[in-house]
This record gives sequence, structure tokens and C-alpha cells, in this order.
Amino acid sequence: MKFNASKPALMHAINAVQKAVSPRSPLPVLTGILFEVTGNRLYLTGSDTELTIQCNIEVETETEGAIVLPIRYISDLVRSLPDIPIQFNSIPGSTSVIITYGTSQVSIHGYEPEQYPRLPSINRGTGIQVPQDELKEMLRQVLFAVSNDETRPVFTGVLMQVDGKQFRLVATDTYRLAMKNYQLEEEIEQPVRAIIPGKTLGEVARLTGNTEEKISIILEENHAFFSTADLKIASRLIAGQYPPYEQVIPREFVTRTRVTTREIMDATERASLLARDGYPVVKFTLQENSCVVSVQTQAGWIREEISGLVEGEPLEIWFNARYMSESLRALNSDELCLELTGPLSAAVLRPAGDDSYLSLLLPAKPPKD
Repeated sequence: MKFNASKPALMHAINAVQKAVSPRSPLPVLTGILFEVTGNRLYLTGSDTELTIQCNIEVETETEGAIVLPIRYISDLVRSLPDIPIQFNSIPGSTSVIITYGTSQVSIHGYEPEQYPRLPSINRGTGIQVPQDELKEMLRQVLFAVSNDETRPVFTGVLMQVDGKQFRLVATDTYRLAMKNYQLEEEIEQPVRAIIPGKTLGEVARLTGNTEEKISIILEENHAFFSTADLKIASRLIAGQYPPYEQVIPREFVTRTRVTTREIMDATERASLLARDGYPVVKFTLQENSCVVSVQTQAGWIREEISGLVEGEPLEIWFNARYMSESLRALNSDELCLELTGPLSAAVLRPAGDDSYLSLLLPAKPPKD
């Protein structure tokens, strides 16, 4: 294997795939990145067997070939090199590569490429295409609600549903829920549901661009595939049944308010500064034409009144300040609608005038004096 590449292109590809590599894997070969040269393309692949990411870039090829290089060394080394052409030349009969930059050289020992996992083959499945910027925003609006509790794997993933022309993402950690709908251009004949790891979708969100160019999504029985012109991501699905989330979304409300998102978000974050350590809850009081955000603790008190349209009964309710702030940031709307069924029931947050998104937030218990 022998090729020449630019530093920016190499760093782009390494950065794209390295999050799929585990530097502490018990299998040494899985601590590296697979370099494969075919034609005038260099394919870099990172994998932990559950998640596989492949990125390809254009190079000047002299000899095709493949090798696995340890992420621990190759990433930092390429990053530290001067911005000049870089040549990779594998040593015949060994698993070492010589990297030449200018008049200098460095050699790195690697692993046999045959031992490295490849991208799973795509057999058949349901395929859709979504603009990258739309998918990126959809993921931003739901990933905050994914659970980190590995003892309940289903909640560490995002439910992806395709039914007809409706494409839906749902995430919940049982304390909050986020749901986003998108209308596809083409109708899908067979409805499909898949639970995709939050880690995988975090990488999809990181690697997709703010562009209208489309990303292809294919859902199979055991895998999900995401691909663009120079990027492929494959992930195992999470086994299990996603809970019947639609049953917990309230349909009727006793109190509704419409307020400015930025004002209530800033008020919530300021109030959280005085909230009790270990129990950061904030009180929301909905009254005629205003929403009052307040906290009173041993550290002091704060009360902010935000003007808004309030319909229905006056109501007091407490929320976890961090959960509320994350829900508000996900809205992407100048104004929001906050809908309540009572002080002990989940609240629904929606962007004003947009029915494609909602988040659900359970109330917190008032702090004890």
C-alpha cells in the first residue's frame, strides 16, 4: 500500500471514524483504524463491532493495499504534522507503515487488516432519504431525552418509525419524552419500527452537514445504515419493545400558556442558580396573563414574572430545572405553548404554531422545608 494525501483530508476522515473506535478494547486490532486504498480512494473504517463508521477521501495512489493503524498514535500524529503532502508506504511482509512528510519520516506498527470488522452488507430493508439539515435538527430535538441507564437498554435508544409518508423519532428516559415528525416525499409501503442506539445517532448528528443534500437511511432486521457520498455508518439495533409512548401524551388540558421561549428559558436558568444542591427544582405559577418562575431556599429567593397568554385554571407546578432548560432549548421556536393537566401530571411543550414536535416533562415534587 502506497499513497499520498493532504493533511486536511486525512484529519477529516480520521475525525469522522475515530468515535467508533475503543482505545481500551481487549482486542488489539479494534483499537485501530482500517486504512484501505482502492483506485484513487482511501477508505478509513472505525468499528467497535456494534457501531461501524467509514469515510472515504481522494488520494494519489501508487499501490493498493490495507493496514490497521492504532488510533492512539495515528490520530495525534497526523494532527501534529505540518500542512504538506503526506505519504503512507506499508512495508512488504510486515504490519508497519512508513509515513513521509517533507524530508522527515516516522514508522508505526499496526495490525493485519483481515482481522478488522467490515461494514455489514445490506441485504434488504426499508429505505428513505432525508435532507441532512432536517435530520440533524430532528436529532438535536430528541437526543437530549435519551437515557444513560444501561440497565434499561431500550431507553438508551431512539425509536425510529416510518409509516406511509410519516417519519418519526421518539426518545424518552421515563422522566421526559421528545417526539419529532417529518413528512417524506415518497410513501413507504411497509411500516417499520427500529430502536437505534443514542450513541449511533449522536454520531450521525455530528457527521451530517447543514446542507439540503440527502442522507440515505436503511432499516433492516438487525441493523440501521446511514450513508452520504463520502460517509457510511452502520449500527446494530437495540432489541426489545419500545413502550407505548402515545398513551402517556395528554389529549386534554386544564391550563395553557403561550410565552416567549427565551424569556422563560433565561428565567429558569437564573432561578436554578439558587435551587437547592442535589434537588434543583423550580416553581412555575400560571396565573392571569403571566407565568411566574420562582425559587426560595436557604441561599435566597428569586421571582420572575413573564408576560404571556394564559387560558384555563391558575396552577402551580414544579419542574427539574435542568430538564426544563433542555426541553426549552430543543424547541427551536421564538414562542412556546405549555399545556398542563394538573400539578402532578406531565406537561407538554410545543413550538408555537408547529404541530410536528412536542416534548413531555414530568413534574417534580416540591422541596421539603
